[in-house]
Amino acid sequence: MDRLSVAGCSRMLLVDAGIVLLSAWIGVSLNRAFVAGPQQSFFTYSNTAGKGEFRPLNASEATSVEAPGEVQLRDVREIIASKSMVLLDGRSETDYENGHLPGAYSLSVTNFEKRFLEFSAQYPKQGAFVIYCGSGECGLSRRLASLLQQQGYRQLKIYSAGYNDWFLSGNAVEKGKGSSLK
Repeated sequence: MDRLSVAGCSRMLLVDAGIVLLSAWIGVSLNRAFVAGPQQSFFTYSNTAGKGEFRPLNASEATSVEAPGEVQLRDVREIIASKSMVLLDGRSETDYENGHLPGAYSLSVTNFEKRFLEFSAQYPKQGAFVIYCGSGECGLSRRLASLLQQQGYRQLKIYSAGYNDWFLSGNAVEKGKGSSLK
């Protein structure tokens, strides 16, 4: 059985270090080639005539829309008690029917295009809304907020902990179609 010598180990470490440095250099070079110049980071989505399309926003459009604020469990309890804001459930209609916050309306992100006209007829843009989905890992509330902002709705808050937080905290839930938009 061969023994490892100090010279052999040093040579092996030197080769490994060379491979790592070469890989890093190649990665940085490729990244510069793909990321040259200013990057467009804000886009809007529209679905006209059945054709979905992403369009870049210019700087003034991107900064004119403020990110919705966050609300916590205690805030949502107060909002439900006072009925000061409308709760919107961005989850699927099936999830909504299996359980939702009291008085919440279903405006599923997946059916937004179909349901928005009915929603907008019932709720003016000046209204105040709390949007939620399943949990903090669920991005549907942020997506729904973005879609509503594109339509001119500005008074939006997000309950990012969502339905799971509400339910697991022992709060009452409603089941069935409830206040779902027909």
